[in-house]
Amino acid sequence: MMKTGFVILAVVTLTAGLFFVAVQRSVADTLLFNRGLPTTNLNNAAGTDQSNVSWADTESSSNPSQYYLPGDDFTLPTNAAVNDIRVWIVGAGDTAPGGLPSGLSLLGGEAGGPMSTISSTYMSTAVTYADGELYQSGSGAYWNIYQVDFKVNQSLAANETYDFFVDQPFVSGGGGNYYNAFLHASNASLSGSPQQGANGQFLWLNVDNTSQTVETWYSGTGEGTAGMPAGWNKNSDANVQVYGTAVPEPSSILLLSFGLFGLAVFKMRFRAA
Repeated sequence: MMKTGFVILAVVTLTAGLFFVAVQRSVADTLLFNRGLPTTNLNNAAGTDQSNVSWADTESSSNPSQYYLPGDDFTLPTNAAVNDIRVWIVGAGDTAPGGLPSGLSLLGGEAGGPMSTISSTYMSTAVTYADGELYQSGSGAYWNIYQVDFKVNQSLAANETYDFFVDQPFVSGGGGNYYNAFLHASNASLSGSPQQGANGQFLWLNVDNTSQTVETWYSGTGEGTAGMPAGWNKNSDANVQVYGTAVPEPSSILLLSFGLFGLAVFKMRFRAA
């Protein structure tokens, strides 16, 4: 009777462990973090309630000695193997409403730590907002929106903040101005779509010949360490989505191991009998 009970316990434990692993595998490449494009209060027609905006650095040279890369951060609720970080870039300068400039790369790292290039491999797709519109600049011109999926291979821990920044060569915008990537952002409360982790704080990576420093910026007030004035009538966060596979917690792996151990012990006892 004790042997039978032990077998039942081992089988149930093993089944539970295998079921948990199967569930984890079934959610491969699923959406782990969602702060996607806004769906309401779009473009100039929304007036002071406009939710969508984009940010880039403006320089007087295509090869400045110091410049800023636009970015933000995210925090995953679970340990995960991340393989896709999605952002949106808006056509800028003399490319509007033309194509996406080449040479994009994604920099990233744990908040407070060094930033490094984590991907230069990406797929860009021209998209629109949910209502079919393109992005409207302050001048009233419509610019293309590009969904950019960076392919990455990152193991990220739960509840740790991860910074990211988009880099691209500067392009001429006319009038002696040069721009890098216009990273799409939005005001969370007006966006109408899930804005996970939004805190109204945009990030810039301050890059010069010798160092890189992460700077904070509030687009509606100009506050933060970046030293930039306000750029809008409200604060904003970069839009980003993260895809990958949730990693089982150690307790789940232990559960599976116990089930396997239990069956092995029973098999040895059965042979001995």
